[in-house]
Amino acid sequence: MTAPQIAMLGLQGVLFLIWAIWAFVILFQLRRRGVDKTGSMFPGPLTFIDVTRDWLVDPACRTQRIRFAVLTVILFAISALSALTRA
Repeated sequence: MTAPQIAMLGLQGVLFLIWAIWAFVILFQLRRRGVDKTGSMFPGPLTFIDVTRDWLVDPACRTQRIRFAVLTVILFAISALSALTRA
C-alpha cells in the first residue's frame, strides 16, 4: 500500500466514524420520540416507522436530515474514489 492509499483509508475511516456517530444520534432521537409518543419504555417497530415518518417531514429536523444525507453522499464518494484509485 502506498502513502496516498493509506491516507485515503484513514480519511474514509474518519468519515465513517463521523457518519456512524451521527446515525446513532438520529436513532436515539427517534427512540426518544417513540417513548414520548407511546409512554412505553420499549416502543415497537410500528411506532418506529411512525416517528421516522414524522422526523422526515418535521421542518425542525431539516438541518439534521441534510447533514446526514451530505455525510452519506461524501462517504459513498470517498469509497468509490478509493476503489477507483486501487485499480
